[in-house]
Amino acid sequence: MAAPVKLGKYQILIAPDSKKVQGLRTGDIVRRQYFDGANIIYSLMCVLSYGTTKRFSTEAQYDSNGEPIFNADGTILTQNVERDVPYFIGALLEGDAPKTNELLDFARITNLFDSDRSGALYLTASDDKAPFMDVIDGLGRNKSICWPENIASEAFEDPRSQYIVKGSGLTALFKGNDSDQNRIVRLTRSAATTGFCGLSQEFYELVAAQKRVLVSYKARANKAVTVNAEIGYSVANVKDAEWTEDFAEDWHYHFQAINVLNSGRHLRTFRLDFQSLGVNDWVEIADFNIILLDSISNFGSATAMRIGKLEGVNDPVFGTLTGYGAYIQKLYASQTAHISGTLTAGDENGFASTFYAGKIHRNCFRNSCDVNFLSSITIDNDTLLNPTGMGNVYKTMNSSELIMFAQSREWLNTHAKERYCFSFWGYAGKPCQVGIKQNGKVIGTLQIASDQCHEWRRLHVFFDLLIPEKDTDDLLLSLIPTFTSSIYQSVAGSLNPDEQVLYVTAPQLETGEYCTQYQPTDDILDETNDYGAWFSRGGIGGTIQNPLLRLNYDGTGAIDTRTNSFRLNQDGSGHLANENIKWDHNGKVTFGKDVTLNWDNLSDDAQDEMANRYMRILGQDTFTIIGQEDSTNGKTCSPSSIVMSLEEVGFASSSSQRQWYLLIGDEWIAIPGANGNTLEVFPDSCYWYGYVTTPPATDENGAPITYHGESRVSFKCEIKLNDSRTYTDTFNIIKQYVQGYTVQITSSKGNAFQNGVCATVLTATVYYQGQPVNLEYALEHFTFTWHRYNVNDLNTDLGFEDLDVTDGNNVLTLNYEMDGSDLFVCEIGLADHFDYSFPIIF
Repeated sequence: MAAPVKLGKYQILIAPDSKKVQGLRTGDIVRRQYFDGANIIYSLMCVLSYGTTKRFSTEAQYDSNGEPIFNADGTILTQNVERDVPYFIGALLEGDAPKTNELLDFARITNLFDSDRSGALYLTASDDKAPFMDVIDGLGRNKSICWPENIASEAFEDPRSQYIVKGSGLTALFKGNDSDQNRIVRLTRSAATTGFCGLSQEFYELVAAQKRVLVSYKARANKAVTVNAEIGYSVANVKDAEWTEDFAEDWHYHFQAINVLNSGRHLRTFRLDFQSLGVNDWVEIADFNIILLDSISNFGSATAMRIGKLEGVNDPVFGTLTGYGAYIQKLYASQTAHISGTLTAGDENGFASTFYAGKIHRNCFRNSCDVNFLSSITIDNDTLLNPTGMGNVYKTMNSSELIMFAQSREWLNTHAKERYCFSFWGYAGKPCQVGIKQNGKVIGTLQIASDQCHEWRRLHVFFDLLIPEKDTDDLLLSLIPTFTSSIYQSVAGSLNPDEQVLYVTAPQLETGEYCTQYQPTDDILDETNDYGAWFSRGGIGGTIQNPLLRLNYDGTGAIDTRTNSFRLNQDGSGHLANENIKWDHNGKVTFGKDVTLNWDNLSDDAQDEMANRYMRILGQDTFTIIGQEDSTNGKTCSPSSIVMSLEEVGFASSSSQRQWYLLIGDEWIAIPGANGNTLEVFPDSCYWYGYVTTPPATDENGAPITYHGESRVSFKCEIKLNDSRTYTDTFNIIKQYVQGYTVQITSSKGNAFQNGVCATVLTATVYYQGQPVNLEYALEHFTFTWHRYNVNDLNTDLGFEDLDVTDGNNVLTLNYEMDGSDLFVCEIGLADHFDYSFPIIF
């Protein structure tokens, strides 16, 4: 079992007679590099501590006038003076060990935990690809393997950005800051347990063998305690290094360097085991960072600006740069400037969308202005001002998963395994953690700390596109907010603890690891590498990838709209209304078939010719007859007659212009005298027997002669306005016969009553072919008529006037003094709006 690397530790003092100030602090990564005439002297160190020490120095003596005092032999009088000499203690990470009489001027490159000390100016003439001057920043943070900013929840674990607590018997609380410490996790032993319990931070990156990992953090405990630490991979229980750490009651800085000895094919894990804690004892870990030595020794990726030789600088837009020049990520020019790249006009953060000039297809998110959420979401465009000026603002007040459609499956298959950056604008009412998923798999988490609440912030995470398990799944991105409820959470200002709300707008999905200026999109994305310009006002509109008015869109010098309703070519030709009105370069105009002239511009004759005219026959088309086919009178037929009427649109006819016809065989026969606006048909009229006059013809037995049957008859009305304009319509009427209905009456108290008091409820139930008819249907399509008879006189209906009775359709409630025996009959008939839907028997 290997131990951590035993680094050489050196105390670097400033000369007592020097006027220099020792400005280095714990956690600083410092570097010295110079050419001594024969060799390049280089050292890279981590500052472990700093302070002052007492040192004696020999100093000349001066009189009150500032003149040196001489000895008798002519030498200057000196004396030993004790002074406080600043120093720092540094651990040598790589390079040459410091020696006396060497130049020991160290410059800070970055800091492993203090973001305010992460930048530096680096000027060199001796490095490879020198000379150049670099502005570097964020090196200790941006390349970290693990930089926890919160505690993992049960639903999400991101070892890169969260403290991961494993095992049982520990209670974890998080605090944003406390004095000079930040990102603090307190672990309290709540119960005695066996097995591992503590921090377990897995590396996302595969660390190759022989690489050196740096572990940096601060720690304290409620009392002195020794804990076990290790780095290795748990797949085969192989450890690269194992050691112990002593925690005291005061904050102390802990720094270890570990060489990865075993195969780099496995993911590593750093573990701090707090099994030695007693119940109710606690430890606190702050400013935790794990980073590779290579990341801080080769700081080219942290270059924000370079002047000089540009070889080695890699830009996400222009790639690897060459030659001499100046490379800057943002430029603010007050006078004449020539700009190469993307030009955008925005707010102080540079992410608004009022003007854009650059790559047309930057945002790959489908419709970022009106996001297609697959889960419930509230659109709230009134409470907050949209920071981008375009699109909807979405609000959620709980921790439910917000699923949004980002791209199609076809697009995802094309770009699978490529690295993309997902960003959006977020506004939180209280501290929260936002988990990010792609198709159900966690790809990162974002933190909104207490001092970042109540303001719009651009949040982003980068990841490699994954292929979903289902072949039909589109690219779905999810946001899962978890609001902080811990009393240990640092709260800045006067936040309302009830403001559990998160606003989201302007999602963007783009290649690479960095988010750029926001580019609004709609349903149409133009996947091109071309460059163009877009602005939200000034006659262009739409979005950059799908503008309303397109200028030289296809390279021919034309101006057109995205709907192709208007186009003006460079030679003067063009069209309007989707080419329904076209003209050539000579001005010759051609109208298409869909062109409609204004009605008021037409002459009276033209208007008369083009007027919309038609006629149609309206009326019922079915006689429903209950009983035998020869029973066509009384209430057994509904309706009693059918009146056909004419509807005339655009004209009004007279009697001389109208004529009704009956279809007999294959010939339309005019009905004598039938020239009115209506024609009435009865169920027993002559039309059913193939005649237009009555009485119908009979055979030798006196029966009517039928021509085409009784169940269907066809009529036609013809209106002849003039010799050139005739309107006709036809209408069919049918008969349908219904047989098999019965009605049965039941009494709730039987049929015999004592003491002459008849108190019961009579219910009439309609049956069709032995099966009861649905009551709701029966009440709608039948009428119920009740009759009362004396059993000795069935010819006289006694009525109900002298009885205590309640009449209610198919139900009759009785409560009266009965004398003798009474007979009650319920008679059903067809309602006027009868619409038969049972099987028909002819």
